[in-house]
Amino acid sequence: MESNFLFLENEYPVLSRLGYLAEAYLYTDPNSCLVKLGMLAENIVGIMMKLDGLTVPPELDDTNANRIRTLKKNNLLPVEIDNILYSIRKTRNVAAHENYESAERCKVLLQMAWQLSLWFMQTYGRISFKAHNFVMPVEEPTAAD
Repeated sequence: MESNFLFLENEYPVLSRLGYLAEAYLYTDPNSCLVKLGMLAENIVGIMMKLDGLTVPPELDDTNANRIRTLKKNNLLPVEIDNILYSIRKTRNVAAHENYESAERCKVLLQMAWQLSLWFMQTYGRISFKAHNFVMPVEEPTAAD
């Protein structure tokens, strides 16, 4: 399977791997797909915090939500990226804590995570990076099919 997140491989192999795994789980384990997408977004937020030399204010818990708030407060998140992070974070929490799974929701969030990853690469990686088109993974036939 050719991953939509392969462009992250050289600079950010962990992000590339999380994106690849999310795609791989799309049809076979949507819950794991959602969790991996949450991990991808959370890792991007963590890398941003480190590269921008930011920490969560001491009066707040060091949670992903508070890291996102810190990035927003420092004007480092365009509205559309903040919305993507929110959607992925909230869905990942439901997946992790309530065993939620939905291949259809995964498809929406996969594309959003890809947009987030492109923005991240263009902002924190190679500025000259040219985006490729997102290709929705196809369901592989099983032996029972």
